[in-house]
Amino acid sequence: MRVSAIVPTLRRPHGLRHALASLRAQRHPDWEAIVVDDGDGEGIAAARDWGDPRVLAFRNPGQGQVDARNWAIEAARGEVVLWLDDDDWLEDPDHLGLVVAALAQGPALVTRGGWLVDVEDGDPAVPVERGRRPFDRPVDAATLRHDNTVLTAGLAYPKALHEALGPLDRELDGYCDWDWHLRVVGAGVPIVRLPGLGVAYRQHAGNRSRHVTADRRARFARLTGKHGLEAVLKHHAAVAAEHAAVGTAPRAIQTA
Repeated sequence: MRVSAIVPTLRRPHGLRHALASLRAQRHPDWEAIVVDDGDGEGIAAARDWGDPRVLAFRNPGQGQVDARNWAIEAARGEVVLWLDDDDWLEDPDHLGLVVAALAQGPALVTRGGWLVDVEDGDPAVPVERGRRPFDRPVDAATLRHDNTVLTAGLAYPKALHEALGPLDRELDGYCDWDWHLRVVGAGVPIVRLPGLGVAYRQHAGNRSRHVTADRRARFARLTGKHGLEAVLKHHAAVAAEHAAVGTAPRAIQTA
Protein backbone atom coordinates (compact mmCIF):
# COMPACT_ATOMS: atom_id res chain seq x y z
CA MET A 1 0.00 0.00 0.00
CA ARG A 2 1.58 3.25 -1.11
CA VAL A 3 1.61 6.26 1.20
CA SER A 4 1.52 9.72 -0.38
CA ALA A 5 2.94 12.37 1.94
CA ILE A 6 1.55 15.80 1.06
CA VAL A 7 4.14 18.43 1.92
CA PRO A 8 3.26 22.11 1.50
CA THR A 9 6.34 24.30 1.91
CA LEU A 10 7.11 28.01 2.19
CA ARG A 11 10.63 29.40 2.61
CA ARG A 12 11.89 26.59 4.89
CA PRO A 13 14.27 24.55 2.71
CA HIS A 14 16.26 23.13 5.66
CA GLY A 15 13.09 22.17 7.51
CA LEU A 16 11.81 20.54 4.34
CA ARG A 17 15.00 18.49 4.00
CA HIS A 18 14.65 17.34 7.60
CA ALA A 19 11.02 16.29 7.01
CA LEU A 20 12.02 14.38 3.86
CA ALA A 21 14.92 12.74 5.71
CA SER A 22 12.45 11.39 8.25
CA LEU A 23 10.50 9.84 5.36
CA ARG A 24 13.61 8.26 3.92
CA ALA A 25 14.34 6.74 7.35
CA GLN A 26 11.03 4.82 7.28
CA ARG A 27 11.22 1.05 7.06
CA HIS A 28 8.09 0.94 4.87
CA PRO A 29 9.58 1.70 1.43
CA ASP A 30 6.44 2.30 -0.64
CA TRP A 31 5.93 6.03 -0.27
CA GLU A 32 6.08 9.22 -2.27
CA ALA A 33 6.31 12.86 -1.23
CA ILE A 34 4.33 15.49 -3.12
CA VAL A 35 6.09 18.77 -2.30
CA VAL A 36 4.15 21.88 -3.29
CA ASP A 37 6.05 25.16 -3.01
CA ASP A 38 3.94 28.19 -2.12
CA GLY A 39 6.89 30.57 -2.30
CA ASP A 40 9.72 31.45 -4.67
CA GLY A 41 10.89 27.93 -5.51
CA GLU A 42 13.36 27.24 -2.68
CA GLY A 43 11.40 24.15 -1.75
CA ILE A 44 11.43 22.82 -5.29
CA ALA A 45 15.21 23.17 -5.47
CA ALA A 46 15.66 21.52 -2.06
CA ALA A 47 13.38 18.61 -2.98
CA ARG A 48 15.00 18.00 -6.36
CA ASP A 49 18.48 18.20 -4.88
CA TRP A 50 17.45 15.34 -2.61
CA GLY A 51 17.92 12.97 -5.55
CA ASP A 52 15.16 10.54 -4.58
CA PRO A 53 12.69 9.65 -7.37
CA ARG A 54 9.98 9.22 -4.74
CA VAL A 55 10.13 12.96 -4.03
CA LEU A 56 8.16 15.06 -6.52
CA ALA A 57 8.13 18.87 -6.37
CA PHE A 58 5.82 21.44 -7.95
CA ARG A 59 4.86 25.08 -7.70
CA ASN A 60 1.52 25.80 -6.10
CA PRO A 61 -0.92 26.40 -8.98
CA GLY A 62 -3.12 28.31 -6.54
CA GLN A 63 -2.27 30.38 -3.50
CA GLY A 64 -1.89 29.48 0.15
CA GLN A 65 -1.55 26.28 2.12
CA VAL A 66 -5.02 24.90 1.42
CA ASP A 67 -4.60 25.16 -2.35
CA ALA A 68 -1.18 23.50 -1.94
CA ARG A 69 -2.64 20.64 0.08
CA ASN A 70 -5.58 20.14 -2.26
CA TRP A 71 -3.34 20.08 -5.31
CA ALA A 72 -0.97 17.59 -3.66
CA ILE A 73 -3.86 15.34 -2.67
CA GLU A 74 -5.21 15.42 -6.22
CA ALA A 75 -1.77 14.56 -7.62
CA ALA A 76 -1.12 11.77 -5.09
CA ARG A 77 -0.79 8.30 -6.59
CA GLY A 78 -0.93 6.38 -3.32
CA GLU A 79 -3.96 4.84 -1.66
CA VAL A 80 -3.06 6.57 1.61
CA VAL A 81 -2.72 10.31 2.23
CA LEU A 82 -0.36 11.39 5.01
CA TRP A 83 0.11 15.01 6.07
CA LEU A 84 3.68 16.17 6.67
CA ASP A 85 4.39 19.89 6.88
CA ASP A 86 7.85 21.27 6.17
CA ASP A 87 8.39 22.10 9.85
CA ASP A 88 7.43 18.66 11.21
CA TRP A 89 8.98 15.20 11.00
CA LEU A 90 8.41 11.50 11.73
CA GLU A 91 10.37 10.19 14.72
CA ASP A 92 9.36 6.52 14.65
CA PRO A 93 10.91 4.68 11.66
CA ASP A 94 7.97 2.27 11.78
CA HIS A 95 5.34 5.01 11.56
CA LEU A 96 4.36 4.39 7.92
CA GLY A 97 4.23 0.66 8.54
CA LEU A 98 1.84 1.17 11.44
CA VAL A 99 -0.34 3.46 9.32
CA VAL A 100 -0.54 0.91 6.50
CA ALA A 101 -1.31 -1.93 8.92
CA ALA A 102 -4.13 0.09 10.50
CA LEU A 103 -5.70 1.01 7.16
CA ALA A 104 -5.44 -2.56 5.88
CA GLN A 105 -8.29 -3.24 8.34
CA GLY A 106 -10.56 -0.72 6.60
CA PRO A 107 -11.09 3.03 6.09
CA ALA A 108 -10.22 5.14 9.13
CA LEU A 109 -8.87 8.48 10.24
CA VAL A 110 -5.49 7.49 11.64
CA THR A 111 -3.94 9.73 14.28
CA ARG A 112 -0.93 9.54 16.55
CA GLY A 113 0.49 11.41 19.49
CA GLY A 114 3.85 13.09 19.28
CA TRP A 115 6.08 15.81 20.61
CA LEU A 116 5.74 19.59 20.58
CA VAL A 117 9.35 20.57 20.00
CA ASP A 118 10.68 24.05 20.78
CA VAL A 119 13.51 24.88 18.40
CA GLU A 120 15.81 27.79 17.76
CA ASP A 121 14.32 30.45 15.51
CA GLY A 122 15.17 30.33 11.83
CA ASP A 123 15.52 27.25 9.63
CA PRO A 124 18.61 25.34 10.79
CA ALA A 125 19.70 22.31 8.78
CA VAL A 126 19.22 20.20 11.91
CA PRO A 127 16.63 21.53 14.40
CA VAL A 128 18.29 22.83 17.55
CA GLU A 129 15.95 21.82 20.35
CA ARG A 130 15.27 23.99 23.36
CA GLY A 131 12.87 21.46 24.83
CA ARG A 132 9.90 19.25 24.08
CA ARG A 133 6.65 18.21 25.66
CA PRO A 134 4.38 15.24 24.85
CA PHE A 135 1.11 15.79 23.03
CA ASP A 136 -1.06 12.71 23.25
CA ARG A 137 -4.64 13.80 23.73
CA PRO A 138 -7.72 11.59 23.20
CA VAL A 139 -9.34 12.00 19.78
CA ASP A 140 -13.00 11.18 19.19
CA ALA A 141 -16.15 12.86 17.92
CA ALA A 142 -16.74 14.54 21.29
CA THR A 143 -13.22 15.88 21.89
CA LEU A 144 -13.02 17.28 18.36
CA ARG A 145 -15.98 19.51 19.09
CA HIS A 146 -13.94 21.30 21.76
CA ASP A 147 -10.29 21.16 20.65
CA ASN A 148 -8.26 20.10 17.67
CA THR A 149 -6.39 17.28 19.39
CA VAL A 150 -4.85 15.91 16.17
CA LEU A 151 -1.23 16.64 15.26
CA THR A 152 -1.07 17.11 11.50
CA ALA A 153 2.16 15.11 11.26
CA GLY A 154 0.33 12.14 12.77
CA LEU A 155 -2.62 12.27 10.35
CA ALA A 156 -3.30 9.68 7.64
CA TYR A 157 -6.37 8.27 5.85
CA PRO A 158 -7.45 6.68 2.54
CA LYS A 159 -7.32 9.08 -0.39
CA ALA A 160 -10.73 7.74 -1.42
CA LEU A 161 -12.31 9.76 1.40
CA HIS A 162 -11.81 12.88 -0.69
CA GLU A 163 -13.79 11.32 -3.52
CA ALA A 164 -16.71 10.95 -1.10
CA LEU A 165 -16.31 14.13 0.96
CA GLY A 166 -14.66 16.56 -1.44
CA PRO A 167 -11.54 18.72 -1.10
CA LEU A 168 -10.33 20.70 1.89
CA ASP A 169 -12.25 23.92 2.55
CA ARG A 170 -9.99 26.70 1.26
CA GLU A 171 -12.08 29.36 3.00
CA LEU A 172 -10.90 28.05 6.39
CA ASP A 173 -7.17 28.42 5.70
CA GLY A 174 -5.29 27.08 8.77
CA TYR A 175 -8.45 25.49 10.16
CA CYS A 176 -8.97 23.26 7.11
CA ASP A 177 -7.49 20.31 9.05
CA TRP A 178 -9.90 20.60 11.98
CA ASP A 179 -12.78 20.96 9.54
CA TRP A 180 -11.58 17.84 7.70
CA HIS A 181 -11.45 15.78 10.90
CA LEU A 182 -15.02 16.81 11.74
CA ARG A 183 -16.26 16.02 8.24
CA VAL A 184 -14.66 12.57 8.25
CA VAL A 185 -15.95 11.69 11.70
CA GLY A 186 -19.37 13.09 10.80
CA ALA A 187 -19.47 10.68 7.86
CA GLY A 188 -19.16 7.76 10.27
CA VAL A 189 -15.50 6.96 9.60
CA PRO A 190 -13.82 5.52 12.72
CA ILE A 191 -10.73 7.00 14.33
CA VAL A 192 -7.73 4.73 14.89
CA ARG A 193 -5.17 6.00 17.39
CA LEU A 194 -1.70 4.55 16.89
CA PRO A 195 0.25 3.79 20.08
CA GLY A 196 3.20 5.76 21.31
CA LEU A 197 4.61 9.15 20.38
CA GLY A 198 5.82 8.84 16.82
CA VAL A 199 5.85 12.31 15.26
CA ALA A 200 7.25 15.76 16.00
CA TYR A 201 5.51 19.13 15.62
CA ARG A 202 7.94 22.03 15.54
CA GLN A 203 7.06 24.98 17.77
CA HIS A 204 8.22 28.34 16.42
CA ALA A 205 7.12 31.95 16.40
CA GLY A 206 4.62 31.33 13.61
CA ASN A 207 2.56 28.64 15.34
CA ARG A 208 2.95 29.46 19.04
CA SER A 209 2.17 33.16 18.87
CA ARG A 210 -0.52 34.40 21.24
CA HIS A 211 -1.34 37.24 18.84
CA VAL A 212 -4.59 36.57 16.99
CA THR A 213 -5.40 38.52 13.85
CA ALA A 214 -8.88 39.61 12.83
CA ASP A 215 -8.63 37.34 9.79
CA ARG A 216 -7.82 34.35 11.97
CA ARG A 217 -10.77 35.13 14.23
CA ALA A 218 -13.05 35.35 11.22
CA ARG A 219 -11.92 31.98 9.89
CA PHE A 220 -12.32 30.40 13.31
CA ALA A 221 -15.83 31.84 13.52
CA ARG A 222 -16.56 30.31 10.13
CA LEU A 223 -15.37 26.91 11.37
CA THR A 224 -17.41 27.03 14.58
CA GLY A 225 -20.47 28.23 12.71
CA LYS A 226 -20.14 25.53 10.05
CA HIS A 227 -20.11 22.74 12.64
CA GLY A 228 -22.01 24.35 15.50
CA LEU A 229 -19.00 24.16 17.81
CA GLU A 230 -18.62 25.64 21.26
CA ALA A 231 -14.85 25.98 21.11
CA VAL A 232 -12.27 28.54 22.14
CA LEU A 233 -9.52 29.75 19.82
CA LYS A 234 -6.16 28.27 20.90
CA HIS A 235 -3.05 26.56 19.56
CA HIS A 236 -1.60 23.11 20.27
CA ALA A 237 0.72 24.36 23.01
CA ALA A 238 -2.25 25.78 24.88
CA VAL A 239 -4.16 22.51 24.51
CA ALA A 240 -1.14 20.60 25.84
CA ALA A 241 -0.81 22.98 28.78
CA GLU A 242 -4.49 22.59 29.69
CA HIS A 243 -4.39 18.80 29.52
CA ALA A 244 -1.29 17.36 31.18
CA ALA A 245 -0.17 14.54 28.89
CA VAL A 246 2.10 11.74 30.04
CA GLY A 247 4.42 10.39 27.34
CA THR A 248 7.38 8.11 26.93
CA ALA A 249 10.98 9.01 26.31
CA PRO A 250 11.61 10.22 22.74
CA ARG A 251 12.98 7.75 20.24
CA ALA A 252 16.00 9.09 18.39
CA ILE A 253 16.42 8.14 14.73
CA GLN A 254 19.10 8.85 12.20
CA THR A 255 17.72 11.16 9.53
CA ALA A 256 20.89 12.30 7.81
